[in-house]
Amino acid sequence: MTEAARSWLVIGVCAVLGTLAYVFFIKPFVAQQPALDRVLHANSQWSVSLQVYHARGPISAETYRMTNDNGAVRMFYSATNRDGSVTKQFDVPLAGPQATFLFEELGVDGIWELDGTPARPHASDVYIVAVHQVLGDEGGSRSFAFSDPRYWATTRAREFTLHLGATLPRRADVSTLASGGRPLRDPRYLRIVTAIQDFGPPSVLEAEALIRSELAAMPTQAQAEKMLHRRGPTL
Repeated sequence: MTEAARSWLVIGVCAVLGTLAYVFFIKPFVAQQPALDRVLHANSQWSVSLQVYHARGPISAETYRMTNDNGAVRMFYSATNRDGSVTKQFDVPLAGPQATFLFEELGVDGIWELDGTPARPHASDVYIVAVHQVLGDEGGSRSFAFSDPRYWATTRAREFTLHLGATLPRRADVSTLASGGRPLRDPRYLRIVTAIQDFGPPSVLEAEALIRSELAAMPTQAQAEKMLHRRGPTL
C-alpha cells in the first residue's frame, strides 16, 4: 500500500467515525437540547410553613416559614407575646443545600400525604403545616392541622370500625361489633415539627431563642398598665 493510499484510508476511517458519532451522539443531543433547556430553566418554587398556637406560656403564636424561589432561599420567623401586643420577627437569606435537604426530608415524612387529626382535649399547642410547590407549569399546595404530635408518636390507641345492626344484645362484646382495628401511632407529625423547628444554621436558631427570651421577659400590656397604675401619675 502506497503512502497516498494509506492517507486516504485514514481519512475515510475518520469520516466514517465522524458520521457515526454525529448520527448516534450529537444529533440526538441536539434534538433533546430544547427540552433539556426547558427543564433546566423551568420555574422552580416551594415554600413550607409551620404555624404554632400556644395555649399557655408567655408566647401565644410562632411562625416558621422557608421559601425557595429558583434557588434563592429565605427563612422567616416570628413570635407574638401572650396578649398579642408585641410581635418580633426576622427574614434572612440562607445559602447552601440545607433547605433542599429539608424539603426532601419533609416529603419523605409525609407532608404531602398526612391529614389533619382531631384536636385532643385540653391541647396545649395547635400546629398548622402548609406546603406549596411550583415546578414549570405544574404545582400544588395543601395544609393540615393537628395537636400534640408527641401523643401521636407514642400512643398505643387503636381505631375500630363498628358494625351496628338494627338490634344489639344486652351485653355486646366489642369483639363482636368491631372488626380490624388499626393503630393510631404515627411519628411523622412529630418528625415534621422537629425538622422545621430545628432547621437553620446556629445564627438563626440563636436569633429565634433570643426573640423567645425577650418576649418571655417582657410584661404584657395589662401588666404594664397595672404597674403604671400602682406608680401613679408622674409630674
